[in-house]
Amino acid sequence: MQRVVPFRFVYTALFLLALLVAGSLSGKKAMAQEATVKKGSSYIPIPADSQQVDFEQQELMLHRYFDSLAHAREDDTRDELNRKILKRFRRILEDPRSFDYPFEAIENAGILKSSDEKVKIYNWNVPYEAGYNVFHCFLQYRKPDTLLTFELNDQSGKIEEPANKTLTADKWYGALYYDIIAKPGRFDQKYYTLLGFDPNDFLTNRKVIDVLYFDKQDQPMFGASIFKNQREISKRILFEYNQFANMMLRYDREKEMIVYDHLSPSKPQYEGQREYYGPDFSYDGLKFENGIWNTYFDLDLRLNEIDFEED
Repeated sequence: MQRVVPFRFVYTALFLLALLVAGSLSGKKAMAQEATVKKGSSYIPIPADSQQVDFEQQELMLHRYFDSLAHAREDDTRDELNRKILKRFRRILEDPRSFDYPFEAIENAGILKSSDEKVKIYNWNVPYEAGYNVFHCFLQYRKPDTLLTFELNDQSGKIEEPANKTLTADKWYGALYYDIIAKPGRFDQKYYTLLGFDPNDFLTNRKVIDVLYFDKQDQPMFGASIFKNQREISKRILFEYNQFANMMLRYDREKEMIVYDHLSPSKPQYEGQREYYGPDFSYDGLKFENGIWNTYFDLDLRLNEIDFEED
């Protein structure tokens, strides 16, 4: 006698089989997507199965870590807190929504976004008892179809003649950035000029004017031959001065100029000894013209408009 299998059992078996096949195909597709993303080893991949981040909670934790870091008294404590900060930022920045989240509650760290809404920077320093600092930075670059995230590696102490070097994410001249200026360069290149501060050591502070751009492979590059000081061309500008002096370096958006204090030694015999340098109550500036920053000297910043033809 032939046994008849009830229809509901056949339907259930087919349904389970369909789920199994669909799950297998979905898993293969997710693996393929993740493998495709991971081809760019220089940026942090966004896993195909990543869960959305609770930004308010993560921001609160980062606020606590940065506050503890600012008050830490031992290097081991600073290192441990910094590891936690790095780990948490790596997780947060996997979520592409991080680019639009303001992180306004985070203190003791610089978070900047370019005016064209394409670049975002997360930046801080770790001070050590010996007097030096190590800088940390995550850089996000938003393209029409993806968001790339890079972690920069501070190599400031190992870079000789930094004013003339083009650097990469793995070999970065670290600083605490506090302004970013987007400008169109030559050959359809976009330049992001960065103003930064470096509490260098027990004797001097530094300020830096650097430039960020992206190469044809969308890799971040630092330093370009766009800074002209009379006949000299450099890839970045560095200022070093007495630790207790206060140097002004800012972008004047009304004048569309980078303006800064001119530095001089306190006495002629201290020429070249940067710990004796400070502002001398005169001002210089940079104007972006034809794809480069041209230097102008002895500016009168009280004027609303400056006659650049005289220079």
